Amino acid sequence: MISMPLDVLLIFLVSISLLVVAVLALIYNIRSLHHPNCEKESIYECSECGHVYAFARARPMDRCPRCGHLNDAVRT
Repeated sequence: MISMPLDVLLIFLVSISLLVVAVLALIYNIRSLHHPNCEKESIYECSECGHVYAFARARPMDRCPRCGHLNDAVRT
């Protein structure tokens, strides 16, 4: 068995734990950079009923899901 002083063992365990957390945070940040649907989403406001809705389609106009009125995109 390998004999280690208690302080070296604690430093080793804490540094391994911090390394795992750092790697998981890095993976999470890299994955959160890629949101292709959010960038292509268009927001519409119906001029007939005032309903605000969003679709992930690249269209200049779309129908309101509530009343069916054709509306221009407010923000793309």
